[in-house]
Amino acid sequence: MSSIFAVPVSAADITINVGKESVQTRMLLSVYQNVTAFPSQTATITSSDSNSFNSFSQAIRELNPSATLSDLTIKVDSSTSWLNLSVTMSLSGVSERHGDVSAVNMSWKAFNVSPDLPSGNLSYNVIGKKYFRPVYEFYTNASKYVGRPNATITGVSFFMNETQAISGEEATNRIGNVTLLDFRSLSPELDQWARTYNLSNDTTRWRYSPAPLLADSIKFQEGNNTKQLLARYGYSAEIIAPGLARVNGNILLVDVGSGLAEWIMAGIVALAVVSAIAAQILFRRRKKKLARMGRK
Repeated sequence: MSSIFAVPVSAADITINVGKESVQTRMLLSVYQNVTAFPSQTATITSSDSNSFNSFSQAIRELNPSATLSDLTIKVDSSTSWLNLSVTMSLSGVSERHGDVSAVNMSWKAFNVSPDLPSGNLSYNVIGKKYFRPVYEFYTNASKYVGRPNATITGVSFFMNETQAISGEEATNRIGNVTLLDFRSLSPELDQWARTYNLSNDTTRWRYSPAPLLADSIKFQEGNNTKQLLARYGYSAEIIAPGLARVNGNILLVDVGSGLAEWIMAGIVALAVVSAIAAQILFRRRKKKLARMGRK
């Protein structure tokens, strides 16, 4: 069982803020690699770009047909080794009100945008197929000629998840299918996410950090030099809701009434904390008193 008390955490890469009428999402996604060279690109893409907007909207509606996407903004910033995306968007139609409680369906959080999305000469989504697969195919083929006369590469090893050795064919197929906007690893229901309640600002937070989507590498010997090509990509996510919210599977329940129930629950939590502290102080005083009596 996760604690309900707030603890310091590092900032999440994906932050979803749940409001009374809509859900606001901000994503800061970064890929690092030295497998190949990304085209350098700086651009801002908005909802007016029908290709990007329709791809996001369709992916989200596959999980929640009632969801309506708006205010999509994608900022792309790439260099030779880095690809950075900043994505903001708004969703409506994902909540239903039942009396003083708003039931927000969060199943859309695991959406997967699969089409190629271009920005200038950069493909910022299907990075596996576009950039990594050709290089992996080259080294998979080179590994078959290790030990033969005139072979310049004398050893090739492929790894996934940092250290797990796999074949070149498996590595090529694995990395060739990587897309940047794939959030299926966020599919676990919210009651499996770590939950905290912040009494100071009266918000409830759920946090989840899946395994990296990409932690793959190639090691090879070329002449007297050992070289390594690697690619890294992953993210963590958090959902922030007002008040002392709760979940049922992927349904997030938020009090949108007068707020009286919220304050009562918050008061109960605060009282429990104070009572626990007071009990601990009394226990320590009694323990010290018994110790003094024992020395007499």
